Amino acid sequence: MKTENVKWVVVTFLMVIFKIANVSAANDLISTRVIGKGEPIILIHGMACAPEVWDEFVDKYKNKHELHLVRIKGFGNGEKGEANHYLEEVKNELIAYVKDNKLKKPTLIGHSMGGFLGLWAAAEAPELFGKIVSVDGVPYFPVLVMPGITAESAKAVSSQMTTAMSNMSPEAAKANQEMMIASMISNVEKRPKVVNMGIESNPSVIGQAYGEMYTTDIRPLMDKIKVPVLVFGSWAAYGIYGSTMQSVTQNMEAQLKDIPNHKLLVAEKAYHFIFYDEPEWFYSELDKFLN
Repeated sequence: MKTENVKWVVVTFLMVIFKIANVSAANDLISTRVIGKGEPIILIHGMACAPEVWDEFVDKYKNKHELHLVRIKGFGNGEKGEANHYLEEVKNELIAYVKDNKLKKPTLIGHSMGGFLGLWAAAEAPELFGKIVSVDGVPYFPVLVMPGITAESAKAVSSQMTTAMSNMSPEAAKANQEMMIASMISNVEKRPKVVNMGIESNPSVIGQAYGEMYTTDIRPLMDKIKVPVLVFGSWAAYGIYGSTMQSVTQNMEAQLKDIPNHKLLVAEKAYHFIFYDEPEWFYSELDKFLN
């Protein structure tokens, strides 16, 4: 083969590989920003949120931990990723991220949906993580508010929710976000930041993710988790519906009982964003667990 032809073949091959790599990168559903040095902690935000939800956490721990802040595409930004099962793909990418970056037994901390993803990842890759912290995230959250619901019976609800959220007008989406966050954060000063994250999120992605939370039940996988797990729970926001601290604790414990090494702590006054509403208690208990 002539030298010119060889060069053309090599260049063409490299261009194809480069193109494939770019397509792969464009399709990734997570990206990360690393801050600080020390033992690694992976932070996963919740539904319709962004990594900035952890700003106070970062300030507190960046001098003693290497913090990997995960950003999920479409959350807190208008980007749109493509996946048949969005959350499952995010979970798979989290596992791949730890392996690809050779992180040694990182602690994985997630809020709400992020906590659910952390539990799922730990069940799928039981030797990969060091510890798991779930902040008001459980293996199947719908059953906490709709006793008796199953992933199968939730399909109709999921479909309606996905469609409704995807087709909301900007005005309706803003009003809905403000109403939801008022029921999730008791600290009024913290609400606008999180409301804005939801407004800036991609509605079709959030709709799909919400639907998947209703149709994905990982309770049967919990006995596969081999590392220590700390779960923070909240109940105060549901008091108006008749819930009590005792009833919420029992319901959450029923979902966590198969995790061999777990501890459940339920906040006294905090709503869903526990680290905003009871920060001193939250960080005190977290420090005990991390140390």
